[in-house]
Amino acid sequence: MANNVTMRDPYRAKKMRVYFRFSMIAVACVVVVAVLAIIMNTGQKNIDYSQSTFVQYEAPEDSAPVVVFETTEGTFKAVLYENEAPEYCKFFEQLVKDGYFNDTYACTLLRTGGVTGGFIAGSKTQDGTAADDTNKEFINVEVSGNMLPTKGSLGSLVREGGRFSKPKAGSVFTVLSDVVDIEELRKAVDGDVNGFSRVCELFEKYGGVPNYLQMYTLFGQVYDGWETLDKIFNTKIIDEAAPDDKEDRDLRPEHEIKFTKVWLSTYGEQKQNGFNIPLKEGSVKINTASEDSSATDASSADTSN
Repeated sequence: MANNVTMRDPYRAKKMRVYFRFSMIAVACVVVVAVLAIIMNTGQKNIDYSQSTFVQYEAPEDSAPVVVFETTEGTFKAVLYENEAPEYCKFFEQLVKDGYFNDTYACTLLRTGGVTGGFIAGSKTQDGTAADDTNKEFINVEVSGNMLPTKGSLGSLVREGGRFSKPKAGSVFTVLSDVVDIEELRKAVDGDVNGFSRVCELFEKYGGVPNYLQMYTLFGQVYDGWETLDKIFNTKIIDEAAPDDKEDRDLRPEHEIKFTKVWLSTYGEQKQNGFNIPLKEGSVKINTASEDSSATDASSADTSN
């Protein structure tokens, strides 16, 4: 899995560059090998997804915590899943309460082949370098079989562990977009191993980034403000014209994208536009055991603000 992401430590005092090799964009076998490693339990926690309750696609209780992200591009909202990532959610929520993410930046767009797989946010600087007030605390990675890296999911950016240490999640986080090639994903496993067919169905329905499976703590899901999110995803990077394999390609957005205010609320207070998870273009309606009728109706609704 580690070979799918090459990154410099974002907490060192040097420019951070992140290179993602997505299956749909560059080398299709990358994500296939990654998924196979996960499904077949080679070095990763084995999860039977046939037993999963995929909470991201269900309308939450009114008491569920919600983070409101006000940015220079607009506002989007995300539900946090404390039962799936309890330690990281506690850590993240405290940072939000402390105002840590106010005036932070989306410092990197995960752009390859003109397509964005997501962006890195929560940086105190525009280029992702550490600042004096950068939070350098780390939390053990938490893996839940009820969370998938589909479009709009929030994941922690991970500092990889060594031989005697575990990977850690820090204050920098990602918001994922969609780069999945569903045909390649379905070819990865012959048959339904560990509920893999359910996973494929959800990626086909919502889109996402499969090589994030079990790599990061997934802790939230955007449900409102998709126009803002897509506006960020579609922002050009500084080295837009540079080839994807250029080692020092600058993945910073070409203009400043700042999180002006990030604050906590609840779904009950932030459900004016409903719980909307947009369908991937061209996808067909499917049913999963975890989806109730309200979530099904919500995912088909208009996703504009």
